[in-house]
Amino acid sequence: MDKPVRPETLPGNSRPNIERPVTGGNVERPGIGNLPGGTQRPGVTRPGNTRPGATTRPIDVGSVNLGLNNKISARPNWVSINSNRMISINNRWQTQIAGIQNWPTRYPARINYWHHWGDGVRYHWGHHYHNWFGRDWWYSHHHHWCGWHYGYWFNRYPWGYWWSTPSYASCVNWFTWTATPGVWAQPIYYDYGQGGNVVYQDNSVYINGQQVASADEFARSAMELATVPPPENEEVAAAAEWMPLGTFAVSSDEKDVEPTRTIQLAVNKDGVISGTLYNSQSDQAYSVQGQVDKQTQRVAFRVGDSDKVVVETGLYNLTQDEAPALVHYGADHVENWLLVRLQNSEAEEAAATPE
Repeated sequence: MDKPVRPETLPGNSRPNIERPVTGGNVERPGIGNLPGGTQRPGVTRPGNTRPGATTRPIDVGSVNLGLNNKISARPNWVSINSNRMISINNRWQTQIAGIQNWPTRYPARINYWHHWGDGVRYHWGHHYHNWFGRDWWYSHHHHWCGWHYGYWFNRYPWGYWWSTPSYASCVNWFTWTATPGVWAQPIYYDYGQGGNVVYQDNSVYINGQQVASADEFARSAMELATVPPPENEEVAAAAEWMPLGTFAVSSDEKDVEPTRTIQLAVNKDGVISGTLYNSQSDQAYSVQGQVDKQTQRVAFRVGDSDKVVVETGLYNLTQDEAPALVHYGADHVENWLLVRLQNSEAEEAAATPE
């Protein structure tokens, strides 16, 4: 099969006009509010941070957890893809992994493109103080936790620990599964859109020029991966160990330099992803849950109660300063986002080893 010509538009832009999910707090487009970069930014003061030890004490979660979010572990009705088809997609995918290794070294212009986008976001972040995900922030942002939640470990570490940046090697060594050499020996940087290694064309998805799935199958496979069965009980959930992946601004396009959404992510030893997405425009927080695919390094996660929205990226992406991401709205529409790693000097001060 001939390799496709790179499309002139980003994924999803060549598809028929589809009514976008309803905006607002229902998280169909995760807490996006009305406009990117809303003008109202709650939480710019520093409650509690002037007290002795405020930056180094662990988070006292208290009643932050409003109860269990069961929907995030329920498989949506539109995800009708059987296990054999999932295996076929992953098998095709795996044959192309060698061809996309060392991507940042081979295609520095692509990395510079994402870095330039990220710099625009970080520049504006640096001109505002945000107390988001700080020690006392959680008390006013109660939300329903998912079954697997890194919050069970909040009392073990200072709050700044969850802003930390892991290395790819530390992630690989963290997992309990045996790494498949052909997949995990080298990091894989997933780069979506024109000029990248994951490309949409003619309603199909190509990785490194190889067709791996139809567009709707690709979306269904992402939601299948992101839908994680809940733990057997709360004791099992509380016993899970978590490594921080960091805190990111969620930018929906290059002009979205003051995003209203921020996400904090962590991963456990079984590759389950947990996190919290905060929408400053609505002042609402939502649980995040998903997992890492052992066969491809693909990461997919869901947000809040939505059974439509699923975000995918790569594990290695999440160890970098910029993580390109593909966002599926059901099986019919996709967008390119960029997760931009945020630095917080107080978080760096607070980050420490376990007590």
